[in-house]
Amino acid sequence: MSFALFERLSLAGRALLGNRFRSLLTVLSITTGTFAIVLMSSIAKGALETLQRGIEELGSAQMVLVNTREPERAEAKQASFARGFHEVDRKRIVEAIPHVEDASLMAGFDTQDALADSGEAARTDLVGGDARFFDVFRMRIGMGRAFTEEENRGHAQVCVVGHKLAAKLWNTSPLGHMLSIGTLRCRVIGQLANNERFGIDFGFDWTDLVVVPFESAADVMKDADLSSTIFVKTDSPANNDTVKRILNARLLARHHGIDDFNLMDLGGVVESMHAVFAIMQALVGVIAGIALLIGGVGVMNMMLVSVSERVREIGIRKALGARPSDIGTQFVLEAVLLSSFGGVVGVGAGIATAVVASLVIHSFLPTWQGSIAYGATVTAMLLSVGVGVTFGYFPARRAGRLDPIVAMRR
Repeated sequence: MSFALFERLSLAGRALLGNRFRSLLTVLSITTGTFAIVLMSSIAKGALETLQRGIEELGSAQMVLVNTREPERAEAKQASFARGFHEVDRKRIVEAIPHVEDASLMAGFDTQDALADSGEAARTDLVGGDARFFDVFRMRIGMGRAFTEEENRGHAQVCVVGHKLAAKLWNTSPLGHMLSIGTLRCRVIGQLANNERFGIDFGFDWTDLVVVPFESAADVMKDADLSSTIFVKTDSPANNDTVKRILNARLLARHHGIDDFNLMDLGGVVESMHAVFAIMQALVGVIAGIALLIGGVGVMNMMLVSVSERVREIGIRKALGARPSDIGTQFVLEAVLLSSFGGVVGVGAGIATAVVASLVIHSFLPTWQGSIAYGATVTAMLLSVGVGVTFGYFPARRAGRLDPIVAMRR
């Protein structure tokens, strides 16, 4: 039986090689479809894994954000309390709430002009934060140290710089150097390590920034309190909703029922990102499926032409005792061999291109996680075989039903 199958495969190969150019054109659509499935699924998987790594490093799925906004009701009552968030808000709002691990007050002031004592100038993101900022955001220190809560409360003129900013402003260690940002002047006491996190944006560049004590920033930056955000980190994403409800009740009580604040559960945002990537992969599958469908039509068309060209051969084989099922099987094998070859080439090219693309992306984005979507690779191969069987069936059935006497007369 295995010898008969080998003989049929050999015969199918010779038949296809007899029309090399036509066979090549036919498999191009199959190759394109499987190539797209493997390449795009691998890049999407790499992006998702890179994003997941950034989320895990930051722990953002366990974060609840509290920021200011324009109220929707009782706007006139805002004069009865201090608007925005202050250091005391972070302490009192979060105090004794179950499932809360940590909290930080932070304000982003967009991109600012920075001038170093070296004479070099650059544009960078300015962030004002309390001492908990570095722990809540898991900002690793490369050299020097972070400022303390005592320095924050004392309005100390100190700062911590990102490693990219340090490289632009100084040729040596930035520690001890002076940096001016508008009217704010600070002494550099620390340099951040590479904390790059793909796809996670809180309004500042993870590697090109200046972090100063919140109170020091509030001295010179207008409406710093209104720009502030409280980041609350829970012990588990499952408890985010509980913490969020308690925070909402406390804030309404402190703000006399004025809803001039907004609560955001980042755990839900993370789930939404996963859904977006799933939709992207589904769209890739649909587009690639269309290419495979077109390729399948091409396979069927070629096999119909092959049947019409080999009518006499079919008649002779039937006269010598070949059954209709034998003839049909032969043409199905040819279709499967044709589409499978296109699938193998497409999958191989997709994997190779995905590897090269990952290396190129990694050179620009060191945190990129290169990945091969093996599930998509197997699916692409199975689809290519399925296309051969499905679109080879009708030509094979037609060949098997030919009358041997009529066929031999052609």
